[in-house]
Amino acid sequence: MKLGFIGTGVISDAVIRGLLSTDYSVSEIIVSTRGRMFSQKLTADFEIVRAEDDNQAIMDSADMVFLAIRPQDAQKVLTGLKAGPETQIVSLIATIPIETLQGWISGGASFDRAIPLPAVAHCNCVTAVYPGSDNVIALFDKLGGAVAADTIDAFDGYAAGSALMATYFEILENAAQWMVAQGSDYTDARRYLAALFSGLSDNTLKSPDQSFAELVDGHATPGGLNEQVAQTFIREKGGAALHTALDDVFARIKAASGDN
Repeated sequence: MKLGFIGTGVISDAVIRGLLSTDYSVSEIIVSTRGRMFSQKLTADFEIVRAEDDNQAIMDSADMVFLAIRPQDAQKVLTGLKAGPETQIVSLIATIPIETLQGWISGGASFDRAIPLPAVAHCNCVTAVYPGSDNVIALFDKLGGAVAADTIDAFDGYAAGSALMATYFEILENAAQWMVAQGSDYTDARRYLAALFSGLSDNTLKSPDQSFAELVDGHATPGGLNEQVAQTFIREKGGAALHTALDDVFARIKAASGDN
């Protein structure tokens, strides 16, 4: 398998480094010089990676091509490129529908969209894919797993869900600062909370048959401290605020995609 990347930034770098740490069968990786800092580092670190200035040459050389450019640059970069039906294209471009990409790139290639997050560099992240071609699912399975969305709305829902990352760290920062106000050292508070949430994440992954609601019950002794905090979160409409934020992000994705 030969892989190509048009646009070489943080996510392309993460996908490449993650894949090359696995047994995924790849004979060559061709990266564009769009994102020169990353392309130079990748070619220096891996003999199997080479850089290419010509995007059409990447299309012509690779079996699977990843599109990893900014949405505002996509039309200019991609219009006029050709990729035959033997080529699998995987778009990592937020909000741009497959139908739009097919209008820019001629030749009958197969198209999927995917939302890999930086943790794929450590093969520690599940990637949402639409519509979920077998070869694309197989690749992301090597990077921590994949989920195929049945509809574009489901896929956009995963995209909205991925917007929770900053909120996660906002919760931890607020908790750490509260602990500092009670006399903790910030470094110690950060270490404690990072380990606590890492352990919860690990337990969650090891309990795939339990719903999150069941895990709430399992971590909240009746009348205990965890139940008290959870009930305060509910009483203060934390869940409603979260749903409002996700609704707003979902609407923004739909508007940018032209689906509204």
